[in-house]
Amino acid sequence: MNTLFRFWSHFLRDHFNRGMYTEFQTLAREDATSGYRYGLECLFRFYSYGLEAKFRPDLFTDFQTHTVADTAAGELYGLEKFWAYLHYRKDKNRRPEVDALVCAELRDALGKFKCVDDFRKARGGGAATGRRQDGPANHPGPASWKAASSAEFPPLKG
Repeated sequence: MNTLFRFWSHFLRDHFNRGMYTEFQTLAREDATSGYRYGLECLFRFYSYGLEAKFRPDLFTDFQTHTVADTAAGELYGLEKFWAYLHYRKDKNRRPEVDALVCAELRDALGKFKCVDDFRKARGGGAATGRRQDGPANHPGPASWKAASSAEFPPLKG
């Protein structure tokens, strides 16, 4: 799934497809409720970089909705990506228009953060991305799976 999430986060920026986007959102949220945040993090990156390339009001609204939910769940990753989008985007001429669309709840939450390091400090000095160790290496799969030892594979004849 990680490969698919990563693909969607890049592909949809230039080739937006509503059905694919809906599936991306749905699966990312489902995985996040099970403790696997990679899909949701890819979704936040899609919003941050995709909206910078081409602003879409409907996606901006979704970005806010997901960010509010992520923040309410005690996470900072979405809020950090939202802050970065607002702070670093290149379309400075649209800044007042876009800034006016930010909901009051996010405006209040963002008021506590003046720079990227503020997010790190809020996480207690953890990694700058706020990522948990929930990747595939820490979820090896069913207990019936086991690592193959070299004794199980005879040497190749050749």
